[in-house]
Amino acid sequence: MVKLEMEVGGMPDNETDMINPDFAMVAHAMGYPGKNVHNPEEVEQAIKECLAYDGPYLLNIFTNPNALALPPKIELQQVLGMTKSMGQLMLGGKLQEAMDTVKSNYKHLKDIL
Repeated sequence: MVKLEMEVGGMPDNETDMINPDFAMVAHAMGYPGKNVHNPEEVEQAIKECLAYDGPYLLNIFTNPNALALPPKIELQQVLGMTKSMGQLMLGGKLQEAMDTVKSNYKHLKDIL
């Protein structure tokens, strides 16, 4: 969300990428069950397992960092800010990152047009 807020504000993200520890392993080390989920088709079963467990359970679900969370109403300033940040990314040599964002979100164009 920090990355998205920066981009909507017209700034290319800076230092928002994280390489997290294996939180499921951390939970196991503390004596609790934990699970990492990387695939969308595994989410439903993982949630069922988590809710069926009697006690604390860490469920870590990985999401697409380039997926945009669309607000109920999109303001012109948000569109301009996102356009500006994508332009700055491309001019800064991060064309692939800008393209990944477009690829992850082009399906939403019909919702905003």
